[in-house]
Amino acid sequence: MVATAGLNRDMSMQALVDEVAKELVVTGVDQGEGLIALPQTYPGGASVVVRVRGHDDEFYVSDQGNGYMEAEHLGGTTVFARLAPQIAQFHGVEYDGSCFFTTRVTREWLANAVLFVGSASRKTVEQTAQKLGEERDHDLTEVFRATVREFFGGQAQFDYEMRGRSLKKWRFDVAIMRERTPRLIELVSPSHVSINSTFVKFTDIARLDDPVRRTVMLTNSERTSQADKVLLSEAADVVVPFGRTREAFDKAA
Repeated sequence: MVATAGLNRDMSMQALVDEVAKELVVTGVDQGEGLIALPQTYPGGASVVVRVRGHDDEFYVSDQGNGYMEAEHLGGTTVFARLAPQIAQFHGVEYDGSCFFTTRVTREWLANAVLFVGSASRKTVEQTAQKLGEERDHDLTEVFRATVREFFGGQAQFDYEMRGRSLKKWRFDVAIMRERTPRLIELVSPSHVSINSTFVKFTDIARLDDPVRRTVMLTNSERTSQADKVLLSEAADVVVPFGRTREAFDKAA
């Protein structure tokens, strides 16, 4: 009786995982060619879809140029084209300037080929989006520094270093010196690396016996979640959107 119950539970679980597996991958046929939507998405939210064509024991697998089109929507085709060959090579597939693909795939290796083509396509778009974000952040940093120089002149000290309660020396984007007392300002992007780094640094400074004023200026307030804003406000005195106005910097410093 116990053995039968255990067998029934195993069969029930097997049926469940089989059902879930079918829900994770969506398939279809278009003009005799197979379409497989993988449980992966591009940064824009679209599913990664791979096309399979062929017969017998030889198949052609392609991302149909979907990765390139996603990069086009991001305005990053030049970056995408620079990254794609190396990522294709890493995944063991090919890239022809618009598509990731692999040819003469045997039935035995077909599942692997579908996964590798889809992953190469998605990874390239992800890295393209990351590179574009880094370039935008660099450009905005230059605008930020120019604006600070315009408003504060010699009072501004860039890449200012200061020790926190832990005695660790931290570097901050700028300190505005007021009567020899620094007022720290950090430019923060919506990325978790930027947010977490700023939180740690400002928290350490806040624990000093005589903490200085700490301000976060958000590069993109709309893309920064409310939860992240609350987190930053626990370590900073002020959290404001970055703006090229005197009013914005008066709030900051």
